Amino acid sequence: MEQWKLDAFNHAKECQPFECCGILAKNKNNLEYWECKNIAKDNPEYSFVIDPIDWADCEDSVDEIIGIVHSHPEGEFKFSDNDIASCNYLDVPFYLVEPSTQSIIHIEPEKL
Repeated sequence: MEQWKLDAFNHAKECQPFECCGILAKNKNNLEYWECKNIAKDNPEYSFVIDPIDWADCEDSVDEIIGIVHSHPEGEFKFSDNDIASCNYLDVPFYLVEPSTQSIIHIEPEKL
């Protein structure tokens, strides 16, 4: 299994009962998972907001941001309407991790 996936699963476990969030990035042809702080003030167990300082640190340190990674520890293993809207707005793929089964699903932005 790729290291970024293991890192994302571990981060999701550490963040429970709250949603984890992170960035999947490419750096020197390697994929890396960047842990980010979830700064959601309302219902962090059902939502996430990536700390903009973490985003900026990642963006300044890697070649390319590939996607957004998060978990749904208190919800279903499927993308919410907000996830889909954010994926399309940011125009970057979204990944959802489920650490207990080591499963990952992803969606691509819709090209309208």
